[in-house]
Amino acid sequence: MAETNLVPRHKVTFEDFSRLAQRHGWKLDQRSARTASQDESPAFLWHIGGSGAVKLVQSATLNRCYMVIAGDEHGVLAAHVREAFPIFSPAEIIDRLSVARSAEDRKAALHLVAATATPCYDQTIYNAVCAGLEESDPFVQLAALAAAFYCRWQQFEPMIERMVGSPRVGENVRIVARNLLGLTRWDCG
Repeated sequence: MAETNLVPRHKVTFEDFSRLAQRHGWKLDQRSARTASQDESPAFLWHIGGSGAVKLVQSATLNRCYMVIAGDEHGVLAAHVREAFPIFSPAEIIDRLSVARSAEDRKAALHLVAATATPCYDQTIYNAVCAGLEESDPFVQLAALAAAFYCRWQQFEPMIERMVGSPRVGENVRIVARNLLGLTRWDCG
């Protein structure tokens, strides 16, 4: 099933997205709504027809929300979401990576990459994530690990393996890197 992640420029609340869903006749999955109320990073799922779905994720880890659009008609569904909410384009995300100077800006740009979870390898994104993995700031390293985890590009695996054994990397970051290696199928890129 085809899937696209979209990252809005501004926070989209459950209420905001519910209005869009109601206009288009999308049906809220009640189980996801019950589960989301108890989750640090709530994810709300709407079913569209027989084979489509849209999920609104409010990620505490990434400090932002994003939408996962799946199904045979994901392009049409994505167009509806883009009409309702301003969305970051891939070019804008790459631009943010290239102009980020402060640690906070680099973290935010890497979190954008994670939220898009693009399965298609991009050399510019790869270079930026690798630079983040090699940073001395552990919070930037963690943001880069999140980007690598969400993208699942096989090209990241050797880099993360090196982090696990590096004495230059703090213990907390090494633990996260080790966990990612054990939990992630590096099947994209």
